[in-house]
Amino acid sequence: MLCAFDFDGTLADSRSVYYKATRFYSKQNNFSPPSQPEMDLVMGNPNPPIVFKGWGDINDFIKHLTEIYKITDDLICDQPSDMPLFEGIHDLLNELSQEYILSIVTSRSLKPVLAQLEHYNIRRFFQTIRSDHDIHLRGYRGKPHPDKLECVLREMMCPAEKSVMVGDTLMDMAMAKSAGVKAIGVSWGYHGESLLREHGADEIVANPSQLKNTILKEFVQVP
Repeated sequence: MLCAFDFDGTLADSRSVYYKATRFYSKQNNFSPPSQPEMDLVMGNPNPPIVFKGWGDINDFIKHLTEIYKITDDLICDQPSDMPLFEGIHDLLNELSQEYILSIVTSRSLKPVLAQLEHYNIRRFFQTIRSDHDIHLRGYRGKPHPDKLECVLREMMCPAEKSVMVGDTLMDMAMAKSAGVKAIGVSWGYHGESLLREHGADEIVANPSQLKNTILKEFVQVP
């Protein structure tokens, strides 16, 4: 039985680093700085629903976001502690890893993810990681396409009906539904409950303790 996790906004809090990178890039290019809700809404979304005012058209905007993500990656690699694990996540992973197969399916580059896993000593909990690296290496499409999650299902030999995907954004929920996997949204990340439910969340949890109980309940119900 498989528990797949998004990374940013689900396991670790990247907001302060991401906001810092966005504001730095804004100032560097004399752009109007976006609001926090605007930054949250476009985070990790390959088809941003908005364009920051004065940042050009959608094609220019995606290029800007790509540069912001690169800056964010560099900041994380330089100082992993600036992206803390959410409270209770370490204990949750420790408990779940004793019973289930755990995986990471993220849009972030592999290098900063590995830096985080090593810094917090949680690499041992995960049997496989799918990241932005797989888009370049394997030709996979990114979220919300199911390619990376389906790869994990095949690799771990886990049927979709015995798997869950845990994430904080609409892309995570949409990816899970496309792969036929139960989608569990967390309310402490980038996207709110209504947006998560709109894109297929089967359950919404408010803290890691509730997440653990939801996962345990789901797997107990699976014959």
